[in-house]
Amino acid sequence: MYIFFDIDNTLVSHRGTPHIPPATMEAVKLLRERGHVPAIATGRAGFLTMNVARAFGITHIVCAGGSEIFADGEKIHTAYLEDEAVDAFREAARRFPEITAAVDEEYLYADAAFDPFRAYFNGQAGYDCFRPMSELDRATMCYIMRPHTMLDESHGLFFRPLSGTRLELMRGFTEARCEASTKWGGIVRMVETLGGNVADVITFGDGSNDADMLRRASVGVAVGICSPDARAAADYVCDDIDAGGILKACRDLGLI
Repeated sequence: MYIFFDIDNTLVSHRGTPHIPPATMEAVKLLRERGHVPAIATGRAGFLTMNVARAFGITHIVCAGGSEIFADGEKIHTAYLEDEAVDAFREAARRFPEITAAVDEEYLYADAAFDPFRAYFNGQAGYDCFRPMSELDRATMCYIMRPHTMLDESHGLFFRPLSGTRLELMRGFTEARCEASTKWGGIVRMVETLGGNVADVITFGDGSNDADMLRRASVGVAVGICSPDARAAADYVCDDIDAGGILKACRDLGLI
């Protein structure tokens, strides 16, 4: 089986200092020993994913919500927002510099990065990943740090997306990326590249952006205190990861 995990609040706990619970690490180890293929499917950009992937020894990674895909550690796909969408984002960023950001394959572009924000993402990347918005050329994803319910016409791209642009409506922010990029689409492309069958995919996630992959997988596992969308889409809801939820779910499903 191909077992795809979201990262935040699925592989990595954010209770207190971000950390990987030992039971989650054990679950991935046992899955691998049983011949399963652990993989990642995350909304994080690739450069903010690799440290976590290395910690688990995972080389099959769908990141940036499906805009970047790595198989066996080699990139097989990148999807950028169209130039028109990036231009529309720049206009939104000019109006709202305090709450906008964008990423490409290497850097996070923001003109207002508070110290804790900067320290966290530099720690995830493993290097100084911040650049001023003036250096942005192309983007895999753009963000405004407001839920969609708080936006209006003045927020441009994030309120009314252009053709070819997909909005992901998260609890505390709104994300724009290439319309064709989804976690599930990335999973399908990855598994087919590896010569596998999508009927052999199991997914774990907790957020609204995980609902589609939870619904489409042969088994979808919603993790811990998950979003209502994730819970409704899942076949199984496990305990919080700090309570050993993933390890118990893998045992209950007969995977280990």
